Amino acid sequence: MDVEEKIKGDMRSLGCNCEMKISLAYFLYIYLVDEKPMYDTEYCYNKDINTLYVVARPSKNQKLNIYVPVPTFQEITMDFISKLQENLCTVETGHAINLAFIDSDFTTVIYTFSKGISKRLPQEQINQNRRKEERRTFINNELKKSHKNITNDALNGGFVDDDDCQVVE
Repeated sequence: MDVEEKIKGDMRSLGCNCEMKISLAYFLYIYLVDEKPMYDTEYCYNKDINTLYVVARPSKNQKLNIYVPVPTFQEITMDFISKLQENLCTVETGHAINLAFIDSDFTTVIYTFSKGISKRLPQEQINQNRRKEERRTFINNELKKSHKNITNDALNGGFVDDDDCQVVE
């Protein structure tokens, strides 16, 4: 059994029977794990509102965020967003909900909807978060560019040039 069928089977076992919701949630889950490396990523199902969603932490120390996959052709209303917030938000996640709009070509755009007014972070914290995100993006891009070489080196034992080594006494 391949990974996709196992994950989709797990989603079905949670209680969701809609293949479109399962496919969207599967894609979102993979997107958050591979494209936007997040921590503690899990898929969940709320039977009261028949919604598959994903929870994840953007970094190890941040709170869990809720990500709900939505096809781009679905009409979104404030009632829909309020219903999601009422049924999915907890003390641990806070009052924000992220809607991941997924197009037919799997282009994904994520918008955050907060209940009430959130406190603005201090400018230094915003700058620090931006620098961390830029550094994380840079490292991820470099790893993607070098993925083939890193994998080959790992499988073949790598190569160390004598000029790169120093003798420590």
